Amino acid sequence: MRGPVRIFLAIYNAYTDSTSGAAHSFRILTQWLSSAGHECRVLATARFDGKPPADIHEHLAQLGIPLSQRKPSSAFVRSARKPANVAVGRPTMHFTMSGVPVTMLMTRHNEAQQPDRLESDQFLFLIDETLKEFAPDVLLTYGSHPALLETMRRARRRRVITVFSLRNHGYEDRVWYEHADHVLTTSPYLSSVYRKKIGLLSTGIPSPIDWSEVLAPAESRAFVTFVNPSPHKGSLVFARLADMLGSRRPDIPIVIVQSATDAGSLNAIPGVDFGKYPQILAAPPLPRPADFFAFTKILLVPSVFAEPFGRVAAEAMVNGIPPLVSNRGGLPETVADGGRVLPIPDRLSIATVELPSAEEVAPWFDAVCELWDDSQTYAAASRLARETAERLYSERVLRQRYLDYFTSLGRGGLLFDDAKAPSDETKDAP
Repeated sequence: MRGPVRIFLAIYNAYTDSTSGAAHSFRILTQWLSSAGHECRVLATARFDGKPPADIHEHLAQLGIPLSQRKPSSAFVRSARKPANVAVGRPTMHFTMSGVPVTMLMTRHNEAQQPDRLESDQFLFLIDETLKEFAPDVLLTYGSHPALLETMRRARRRRVITVFSLRNHGYEDRVWYEHADHVLTTSPYLSSVYRKKIGLLSTGIPSPIDWSEVLAPAESRAFVTFVNPSPHKGSLVFARLADMLGSRRPDIPIVIVQSATDAGSLNAIPGVDFGKYPQILAAPPLPRPADFFAFTKILLVPSVFAEPFGRVAAEAMVNGIPPLVSNRGGLPETVADGGRVLPIPDRLSIATVELPSAEEVAPWFDAVCELWDDSQTYAAASRLARETAERLYSERVLRQRYLDYFTSLGRGGLLFDDAKAPSDETKDAP
């Protein structure tokens, strides 16, 4: 495509959700595309990953967003079938965020409920309205809600190029791609995983990073930091490491940054009493990464989950903070030369309840102590982290990659390489 591209982002989640990594990434992406001269529109719902705000008006006001509210369109009310005494349709909010017009359907749906048929119908009605009025060149979507598959089908029927974005594992059924012209993943690693599993051909570009949200002053960096103490993020590895550092190196302060969506309690882990270590502190969820990078000297990312992309590790490198990451998933690819990749026991998984031994965590202990004690080693690691971030994750580099991607898209194309997909006899083999 030549010239400006009209891009329609349609998601069954809250575009303004600060607890959603996917929503955060797509806010940055649409802002980049819009500032480059491409016209973007967003249709989203009020489904938040964590606890939804008590008042949506206050939520938007805190973001500095002026808004207007309207009732469901009369066309949708007339088209819906209902008993005479049942109200039809949910209200919609309309606002502009960083230059991008957004419509938010005020759904009641959340992860604990079955999809609401009437709300899905209204979402698809708004999809049809936007496809007709905005006439996008590209429809971009992500997520597992059934309405999104129908959204891609309707867009394709209007000859709109459809892009399905993968942010995680779990989309191995080819039905997800039936109406997709292209698949965009959050990393080359994840693209490689799906090609090996199902032969899917996709483009992997690291998640966009807004450096203004990430960069923090360096004067007060004095902690070893662990973000989100949850099982899949490696809370058991961290618990053993923190216990070792707490007893052997009380001079090294540690801070645990809680997650807004999954604030675990380390004191609930049997066999470790963190209360006896005053140098181990807990911080509440913080609104911006820069808020905890301001006090972070070393970042720990001991995930046992196969991370599709290690965003927090990349953000640490932007600040010249050396990340220590596990050898799981896309973390080694994320840090490249800018961090240290350390082993965790193969037996550890999200379901594991037994702490790793001190011997198993010894490489982590040694790496923390070396970086803490040797100023020259730390300075070299810090410099390499920042240089790697500049090379891989600078806004200039990532903006251009995304702009090149969206201006190069065409209809159709080959999505599967069946020579790379495992046969039915071997796909479940270890």
